Amino acid sequence: MNIRTLRWLSAGMLITLSLTGCQTTKGWLNKVDNGSLDYVDAKQLEPLKLPEAQQTAPFIPLYPTPNLGENTLPITKEDSKRYELPPPPHRMNAS
Repeated sequence: MNIRTLRWLSAGMLITLSLTGCQTTKGWLNKVDNGSLDYVDAKQLEPLKLPEAQQTAPFIPLYPTPNLGENTLPITKEDSKRYELPPPPHRMNAS
C-alpha cells in the first residue's frame, strides 16, 4: 500500500468515526424523521366486518378511555421531527 492510499483510508475512517460517535454532530444530523410521531396523524379505521354466523367473544374494556378532544401539548421542537422527553425533575435530598 502506498502512502496516498493510507492517508485516504485514515481520513475516511476518522470522518466516519467522528460523524457516527460524536455527540457534537447530534444537532445537525438529528433532523431526520424516525417515525416516532406517526401516531399523531393516525386516522380511525372502520370496524372489522365479520360474517354474520361468526361467533366472537364479548369485548370488555379494562380501562375507560375518555374522549378529551384535541391534544394541545407541544410534542415537537421547531428544529426536530422527533419527540423529546422533558428532563426529569430535580429533587433535593432531605437529610
